[in-house]
Amino acid sequence: MARDIVIWPHKVLNSPTKPVTDFGPSLQKLLEEMAESMKEAEGIGIAANQVGESLRVALVSREDGTSFEIVNPRLLEKKEPVSLEEGCLSVPREWEKCPRFHKVKVRFQDRAGEWHELEAEGRLAHILQHEIDHLDGHVFVEHLSSLKRTLILDRMKKYQKAKVRHEKREG
Repeated sequence: MARDIVIWPHKVLNSPTKPVTDFGPSLQKLLEEMAESMKEAEGIGIAANQVGESLRVALVSREDGTSFEIVNPRLLEKKEPVSLEEGCLSVPREWEKCPRFHKVKVRFQDRAGEWHELEAEGRLAHILQHEIDHLDGHVFVEHLSSLKRTLILDRMKKYQKAKVRHEKREG
């Protein structure tokens, strides 16, 4: 079952997540729920804290539309600075140029706890950086100027109020 996406500036998005130590059924269930949430929201990546779980796990989409999990990821290398248009499920309808790197090397575990290293570039490198930022307690708007960040924060507060009003009418 899909979970609701947490909207910034919710505190769960601004705190580093806890390492995953239990690779049992609860992690598998969380990964399924995250996949459903990402699909429902038409996203290309999602971190556990975006569905309210402060765990160091995210899903990342490949170019072919499939996705894979990254558990306890660490960025080992970043090369070739680039500025890319970026959005976020937790900051709906906002898109801004964000400083990232064209190439990255990441070490992570899969759902069974096995370790992997991955060198990525382009879109995949971009998504990996975005999701690992989430797991470190950062949202892409933190890379923007304080003026842009403040404007987006105001819009997110209005979005939240409108969402609550809509839910009250529906309920």
